[in-house]
Amino acid sequence: MSIVKKVIGILLIFCVFLIGQPIADTSQVRIGLALSGGGALGFAHLGVLKVLEREGIPISYITGCSMGSLIGGIYAAGYKAAQIESIAANADWSSLFSSNPSFGSQYLPEHQQSQRYVFQLRHRNLIPVLPTGIIPLQNVEFILTKLLSNIEYDTYYDFDSLPVPYRAVAVDLISGNKVCIKSGRLTQAIRASIAIPGVFAPKVIDKAELVDGGVQQFLPVSQLFDFKPNFIIASITSKRNPETGVALIDVISRSIDLIGTEDMTRQKGFCNIIIEPNVDPFKHSDFARALDLIKAGEIAAESVLPEIKNQLAGKTYEQTNKEIKTRPASIIRAIRFEGLKTSRKSVLRHELRIREGELLNFTQLYNDLVRLFNTGLFSDVDYHLEFGPTDSVDVIIELQEQAYGFYSLGLRYDNYDNFVVGMEIGQGNLWGSGASVRGVIHLGNPNEYRLGLTGTKLFNLPFGYGLDAFWNSIKHVYYRNQYWSGNYNIDTRGGMAGVGYILGRNAYFNFGIQAYHTIYQQPSSFSLDSVLQRPWIAGPTFNYEYSSLDDLFMPTHGLMYQLSITYTNHKLKSDYNFWKFYLSSKRIIPLTKSVSVNYGYEFGMSLKDLALSEYFHTGGENFIGFRADEFTTANKILLRLGADCKLFELYNRSDYPLYLQLIANIATFNRIDKLIETGHDIYQDYSWGLGLGLKTNSPIGPFQIMFGVNNIFKPAQYQKRINIFVIIGRGFRYTKV
Repeated sequence: MSIVKKVIGILLIFCVFLIGQPIADTSQVRIGLALSGGGALGFAHLGVLKVLEREGIPISYITGCSMGSLIGGIYAAGYKAAQIESIAANADWSSLFSSNPSFGSQYLPEHQQSQRYVFQLRHRNLIPVLPTGIIPLQNVEFILTKLLSNIEYDTYYDFDSLPVPYRAVAVDLISGNKVCIKSGRLTQAIRASIAIPGVFAPKVIDKAELVDGGVQQFLPVSQLFDFKPNFIIASITSKRNPETGVALIDVISRSIDLIGTEDMTRQKGFCNIIIEPNVDPFKHSDFARALDLIKAGEIAAESVLPEIKNQLAGKTYEQTNKEIKTRPASIIRAIRFEGLKTSRKSVLRHELRIREGELLNFTQLYNDLVRLFNTGLFSDVDYHLEFGPTDSVDVIIELQEQAYGFYSLGLRYDNYDNFVVGMEIGQGNLWGSGASVRGVIHLGNPNEYRLGLTGTKLFNLPFGYGLDAFWNSIKHVYYRNQYWSGNYNIDTRGGMAGVGYILGRNAYFNFGIQAYHTIYQQPSSFSLDSVLQRPWIAGPTFNYEYSSLDDLFMPTHGLMYQLSITYTNHKLKSDYNFWKFYLSSKRIIPLTKSVSVNYGYEFGMSLKDLALSEYFHTGGENFIGFRADEFTTANKILLRLGADCKLFELYNRSDYPLYLQLIANIATFNRIDKLIETGHDIYQDYSWGLGLGLKTNSPIGPFQIMFGVNNIFKPAQYQKRINIFVIIGRGFRYTKV
């Protein structure tokens, strides 16, 4: 009995000892992460994810709204924070937010046509159609499609089957209800959640028009309750100071931030940890500052890291991240188009490389979608799959046709030709063929009227074509030995036709034929005696152009070549018989982020009797230091060298850089065979000039002012002048003055 008592006593002492010790919490932690909206400010979420990854703190579930849905969705699909950071840092955000097809994907003149005018509006049956969003998201959607299509397929379009289960929050514009998206195409869910109303067009999913979830809920914490996490972290990217950005995305994003303040307080109450990166120095539109915003997120996460570790001390993490198992590829049973009203299926099928009866290949499908968008016929291109029996699938290509009618307006001023106003009205995708017809009116110098038909496909072949009828009246200034003698007009009426072919990424050539009638109007004060007064000019033409310039009007890098050849012959009923050659080149080489050099040349040569209407007009914009038309010649060689230095950005906007320009150019107007003759007079046969100026962008196009001086190194008997050249607006004129 005494032994029993001793045993009981020992057990009691042991129990008291156990009771006196803290009990280790062996429960597993399931961490839910909620990511707020915020436009570009949402890049700070990546910094938060980088720190959590580095510290080995796994995320079990993610919810996201707006930019948070984009970052969170890609992360949930299995991409690491560093991979997403690389994508964000290397992306060309100006191109991603552009509605234009990628450079080189279209017939090059058509690409240039899309940038010609400062204002463009579409119409249906002459009734203007306003866009549902100012900034398109098609190129962003393409990136998501490229990143996520295989993952969506392998996880059976179920967000719970992603490596990290995920929810995206959006709002249905029609019903006004908040929508929590948990299945379907992850790309479409993200695209819907980031559609800021008024800035980006809504995304239609199952006939619901979905927009940014931040309209109702900026921070989606309550959506995590589906997963029953026992530890919640929220990353919030909202500004405390007033928004200073003037871009539309800044104004509307800030308004959305203010709307959800009451719900924000409620959502914060559900969280164990709140991380709020300091995004006050940034704007909602600062997509180009992704790396700085990511750093702000890292700093904020590191500041609360001790608190996170303290709350999670002694606990283990539940491993919920799933591995994606590759799903066998399905056989394409059928390919169908949805949304077509005008475009012909036969034309579109020519763009597809996927084929019925073959295995589904998402890389091929992605490239097909890009090609369809690059036709310029659609404002949105997407797809979904419908699964059939025995691992077969129907590919449904979703197309949103544009309003194919268009109005265009341009305005340009320079101190030589004064104001020029340009207007176009046209209709695209005629009979579903992709061709377009346009009528043109330009008032100023020149006055021009033009009716044209253009297309980028000829019987489903990759040939561009154009037909143009035109009438123009151009005023020129006539100089004798660089002294003003008078003004004269050239009226031309005629037409041209051509067929061209796209070469590689940035080039094209075309063969054509032109025929026009010319009328010269001269004052009585002088006479161009050798000029036929009413000649006909007719003959074949050849044009080649290559351009990798990043912008048509204010390029910062790239290379451009142009070659044109014109021939006329009396046998073609032309009153002249001549050859005309023109070759030009321009190259821009960035030295630093702020400094670049450029150089180029123009070479023009004629054989036999060149018509006055085909003469080269040199001076002003293309020969700094001299007046427009100061040299009207049948031959020319011009060399130029320049440098641009960015001084600062107007209004702190990257699209309004102010550059200091330095230009030197030299030219001669003799034929090459004359230049190599002995006894050459460098002062008489060459002219040169230097220029100093400023250039920037403006709401109506580029602005440039240039102060030029000519012939400063010539002897005293040669005239020297300072000329000022001012230009504002885009160069939309078809006929160059």
